[in-house]
Amino acid sequence: MRTGSHVFSPSRMILLSVVFTIIVGTACLALPSARTTFIPLIDLLFTATSAISVTGLLTVPLHSFTTSGHAIILILMQIGGLGLITLTLFTVSLFVDLGLATQVMAGEMLDLENWTGTRRILIFIILFTLFCEFFGAVILFQTLKNHYPLGKAIFYSLFQSVSAFCNAGINIVDNGIVQYANDYLMLGTMASLMFIGSIGFITIKELLLRFKPYAQKTKRLLSLQTRVVVTYMTGLVLINTFIFWLLERDNTFSLMSLPEQILNAFFTSISSRSGGFLTVYANDMQLASLFNIMINAFIGSAPGSTGSGIKITTAAILAATINAAINGNDTVNLKGRRIMQDQIYKALAVVTLSILWVLLITFCLLITERSWNFLDIFFEVMSAFSTLGITIGITPYLSVIGKLLIIFTMFIGRIGSLTLLIALRKRNEKQEFSYPQERIMIS
Repeated sequence: MRTGSHVFSPSRMILLSVVFTIIVGTACLALPSARTTFIPLIDLLFTATSAISVTGLLTVPLHSFTTSGHAIILILMQIGGLGLITLTLFTVSLFVDLGLATQVMAGEMLDLENWTGTRRILIFIILFTLFCEFFGAVILFQTLKNHYPLGKAIFYSLFQSVSAFCNAGINIVDNGIVQYANDYLMLGTMASLMFIGSIGFITIKELLLRFKPYAQKTKRLLSLQTRVVVTYMTGLVLINTFIFWLLERDNTFSLMSLPEQILNAFFTSISSRSGGFLTVYANDMQLASLFNIMINAFIGSAPGSTGSGIKITTAAILAATINAAINGNDTVNLKGRRIMQDQIYKALAVVTLSILWVLLITFCLLITERSWNFLDIFFEVMSAFSTLGITIGITPYLSVIGKLLIIFTMFIGRIGSLTLLIALRKRNEKQEFSYPQERIMIS
């Protein structure tokens, strides 16, 4: 007999919370006060899903919504970046102590090894997010105040700051941020917000405790996850900065000075991880640059962050597994630690299911969207699944079926394909026996 904890598992709670928020968001955007013109229901659903999944793909222009509509989208982005359950648990924890069962569930949702400090971590996540977004808005205002009236500049600054920190990729400024390609303050601030939002709250908390200003007799050791996230993300950002500069210096960056080229390459490297902002038009970029963006987006950000993708830790475990297989090792080792077998299985499942979903949706869209070539569709699917939000331009022209497929892809990309399957599966009793071993040919 299934218990209540089985019915309300973390995976199902995440699934239901996202679905509920999308429905409510769609209803709110359907209000006459939120729209400047008639918008079909499918486009309202698409917009709400894109905001909740912090993707940034839009089938209708943002100016189709009023200031109230923009505020709704802002709230949806914030909820999508932090998660409805995180916000709910935080609100409840302010007034009552979280029960043991709730702490355990919250710990599982936040991927915590020790769930006893759940309340403190929830408070840290919310306060740190508000601090970063407010501070980022203040800096962005210094640029936007020169282009918009005071009230609009304040709101636009907050909107862009939240969109950047949550890696949502939704631009509210006119013509996007292409016009700010030589603005060091604007790009530096947004790149910082995207990077901080993408490395994960647990990683940030550990780093702050490790390098806090006052002296300690014994410095706190960083967890394996934090070391993997910091090392791999920093390395990938630097490597991709060089790659984007090398590919685009004589193309989209050709009219920029060398410092501006490096800044824009650095911005693109961080943004292609999950942010979704570009200082140049995607259609003008080299095909190799677009391919590199897809690789970065598929790998994505850190666990417990505002970004998506298969996650940098999953990619690290996969690389370590391949290395172990090549070297003939019996165990998978990563930075002096042995990776547990169940995590290896999960990493392989996440990567395999993600690739299969991208291929399946690409195949379906090649049937329904015959006026577009393979690259346009494949890039769109990869952008939706990784919740990147960069498009070559086909999003507004998708058919109804095409829009529904992209909606499902954004949804699954945000919650994770493995999380979806775990949430939907029928829980079985633990297997009490094992089958005999036998080898089969691999190659």
